[in-house]
Amino acid sequence: MEISRHSLIYGLSYALDIAGRNNLSHSKSTSYLAVLIGRELGMDGEGILWLYYTALLHDIALSNSYEMKQHCVDGERMLSGLPLPARVARNVYCHHEYYDGSGVLGLSGGNIPLEAQIISFSSAFDDKFGKHAGAFDRELFLKVQEWLDNVQPLFSDSIKTAFNRLIKKESFLLDYFNHETKYILSNKLVVNDNALYSSEDVEKFAHCFAGIIDCKSPFTFDHSHGIAELARKAAKGLGYGSEVQEQMYIAGLLHDIGKLSVSVDILHKPGKLTPEERFEINKHTYYTRKILEQIDGFENIVNYAANHHERLDGTGYPYRLPGESLSELERVMAICDVYQALTEERPYREQLPAEKVWSIIDGLVERNHLDGTLVEKVKEMFG
Repeated sequence: MEISRHSLIYGLSYALDIAGRNNLSHSKSTSYLAVLIGRELGMDGEGILWLYYTALLHDIALSNSYEMKQHCVDGERMLSGLPLPARVARNVYCHHEYYDGSGVLGLSGGNIPLEAQIISFSSAFDDKFGKHAGAFDRELFLKVQEWLDNVQPLFSDSIKTAFNRLIKKESFLLDYFNHETKYILSNKLVVNDNALYSSEDVEKFAHCFAGIIDCKSPFTFDHSHGIAELARKAAKGLGYGSEVQEQMYIAGLLHDIGKLSVSVDILHKPGKLTPEERFEINKHTYYTRKILEQIDGFENIVNYAANHHERLDGTGYPYRLPGESLSELERVMAICDVYQALTEERPYREQLPAEKVWSIIDGLVERNHLDGTLVEKVKEMFG
């Protein structure tokens, strides 16, 4: 399996935006601003490419910690384990630094990498103005200029000059504030990258994002990794080849990526969810699909991952798919998800013994939620 590097990073950046919740295009808007500023500053093709990817990934640790310094430290650590140049991790580490030394790490002036300075400026601008899509007028233009005056000490003269050149082009801010293009701004950039990631590289990204998902709720720590192992084991036991086994493994790692859209208050709740809370958490498989379907080559993985709460009788969510619409491996993933959840210790109950687990699963078979034939096969595989 080979996956486009651009497609993978671009798709996963959406997960970081829904984790932020307040601005569902922050990564893409930041990358748009950063690349145009970089070009104004005369950066070369490779510099622009890695500026673009760094901007897409700069908030990778946001759901782990809202404390700025820790957010930067965690971001550097996470990106250092991915198949990316060291400059990406370093720039994320420095992306909350300011030219006058008032940032979280205390770096100043030329001690801050240029790419980090550009991302710091672009992210700060989008934090301020990212919610104004569709509302661009002269009053807002004057607020942009006022903001630039107020942040004078925080950013270098070269970056401010480059941005001033950009806003003199009416099209620049019209694009930025246009509600029709706001959420696809970085699609407007021509960033050439034909590089492909191997299965091993894709798996590193999947492990990283599974860690983000599982760490968001300490009650389900390692849930995604557990399902990934079960899904690969089941695919192998059913006679599927190595490529399908790998796809099931990656799907297991990323099946709950849509939970990044769910409030931690709901995910951390130890007791029964209210109807309103259940309504919110049921959205997560929809967002899993929206994230993963942006990645070329993930067509099978999308279905394995996003349909794990669908049920044979059509009562699952979010698409209420009937059994005939669910493939064998999608049905298997649903079984793995239930099994993993029941065998995990939760704050409101201890880990269930095997007999109880299979009794509950058999009950779901009787209600035509899970595939009985596959349950028996999986039961034999899992022991």
